[in-house]
Amino acid sequence: MGRRVFEVQELKEILCVEDKYAKYANFKKRILLKAQEDIGKHTDIRFTFEEISETSRSVEKLIFNIYKNKKVVIETHEEEKYPLKNDNPSENVSWYDEIKAFGVSKATIESQII
Repeated sequence: MGRRVFEVQELKEILCVEDKYAKYANFKKRILLKAQEDIGKHTDIRFTFEEISETSRSVEKLIFNIYKNKKVVIETHEEEKYPLKNDNPSENVSWYDEIKAFGVSKATIESQII
């Protein structure tokens, strides 16, 4: 889907964490790897990144490669709010009625639920 290059300091500034994570190892562990896991788990994209050290041993740039996730992610909701079985349509809106507004067919949704 795409490829983006950021200097580490620039990325820290964009994320407003330049003062919080002075060491790259902490930034990588708490921001980059956590974001990679969460985005891959909860969205329709995923990413990998390459660390670039041009003039020193420290990481200076990051190259992000962005891909489509192979599996469409559907978050589960509390059964009370989004019942799978709608016994009384006048009281609750079924989960499918809310999702179909986005143009997703019921068959597609059901094929993705494990």
